[in-house]
Amino acid sequence: MPVSIDELLAETRLALTLLAPAGPGEPAVVDWSHSSDLDDPTPFLEPGQLLLTTGRQFTGLAPGDLRPYSAYVARLTGAGVVALGFGTEVVRDGTPDELVRACLDAGLALLEVPYATPFIAVSRFIADRVAAEGRARLQDALDAQEAVSSAVLSAGGLAAAVRSASQRLGARIGVLDSDGTVLEGRAGEAVRARAIALIMRGRRARDSGAESDRWWSAQTLGGAGRLSGALVVERETPFDPLETSVVTVLAALTELALEHDDDRRLALRAIAPQLLAVLRQRGTAGVDAVRSALEHHGVGLPEEPFRVLAARVDDLPAGELDALERLGISPHRRLLVVVEGDRLLVLSDHGGSDEVAARLAAGGVPAGGSDPAGWNRLGEALTEAVTALEAAQEPGVLGFHELSSASVFGLLTATGVAELARRRLNPVRQTPEGPDRLREAGVWLEHQGAWDPASRELGLHRHTLKQHMTELAAATGLDLDGFGGRAELWALLRASEADRNISPPAALH
Repeated sequence: MPVSIDELLAETRLALTLLAPAGPGEPAVVDWSHSSDLDDPTPFLEPGQLLLTTGRQFTGLAPGDLRPYSAYVARLTGAGVVALGFGTEVVRDGTPDELVRACLDAGLALLEVPYATPFIAVSRFIADRVAAEGRARLQDALDAQEAVSSAVLSAGGLAAAVRSASQRLGARIGVLDSDGTVLEGRAGEAVRARAIALIMRGRRARDSGAESDRWWSAQTLGGAGRLSGALVVERETPFDPLETSVVTVLAALTELALEHDDDRRLALRAIAPQLLAVLRQRGTAGVDAVRSALEHHGVGLPEEPFRVLAARVDDLPAGELDALERLGISPHRRLLVVVEGDRLLVLSDHGGSDEVAARLAAGGVPAGGSDPAGWNRLGEALTEAVTALEAAQEPGVLGFHELSSASVFGLLTATGVAELARRRLNPVRQTPEGPDRLREAGVWLEHQGAWDPASRELGLHRHTLKQHMTELAAATGLDLDGFGGRAELWALLRASEADRNISPPAALH
């Protein structure tokens, strides 16, 4: 790093004196020093240097003649020299007034170097400071690389690595998947668009530039033909080589993380149907086993209450299934993405289901959504989602509660309602007297809720039939004293027993 004129003046061992300050603007800094008494040393100089001289080139000049001094200083400033150091008591006493005047006029910093301070001491001070700064920068870069590497191996994973690199580099960093979706960090729309353009080429590539006082860089990740995404970086100034090394480490670790995530995604795709089958068959009793299996893959199971979203796989845009599965393995989300036959089923908590619903709508995909449910209602929730899917006509999620009627009665013609109705009546059917009670209810409703003709057909006393219907009302939670409850019971029976010839009653008394 360059050394400022103020730092040189502050070093008491050098005993330098400022005779002419640098001109207005950025503080004068030097990155190296050179000594010469040539009248024109510029062929041997580089911008940013401090030139040290004993003034032998000024011997024999007429006192008070400013022109040769001004010409000399002009040559130095033209070569990018930022400061001049004049060593006294070697060729002459003190610093020529004409040189001071020329430096003041040109805005070139002029330092007086006493006889007791050898030029090599000034050069060594600058070299030591530059070397120390270089070592510090190198150590910072190594520390940053280690921090990024440690972060990606921690529980925070790739997200923690991106945060660490972003903080240390003072930059906005984003990781995109192969569809251009931002997986971690942040990315401005302009640089994201450039990254997507690079991904679309299908090969490893890198691009960078500056726009609106902001420098940006984008590079693809993965091998040609199988790109896994891209890394984008933005900040006010470009990176130096050491900072670039940190980005290189982050890119390599990100590439490995994305490839690992792709392996996890495909492994989870293979077992997800079996995990859903365990939940469907065992309900709450299977949750712990499924959660443990998912945690082995670094995935969380949605907490109750959750929703089920259903869509047809053939309706999904290209790459959308992979994108949804990538959401499912993200540590920030709790999604279970399952492909069963030609259907996509997504189990998610409220926030996750909103995100999935938005993606489906954006992709023009019709979908169905269940009401919020717990694991003991998973079967019903799956049926609700599929039923709503079959009724969905427009892109986006049609909620089960949005259908024309909230009761099964209004959905008798929809495929999947039979399964829902059977599940609703299963608690009754599974009791010893349950099948008889449902058969009696069917006969009673065929007689429009009239007790006498129904009891005669069943061979029961009318009070016995009334008692049985009271018990059935308690078991189903339906009010069978009113029209609504009787109508819904009839609809449940009609949908769940399609082989029975139950005609709609003319009136339910």
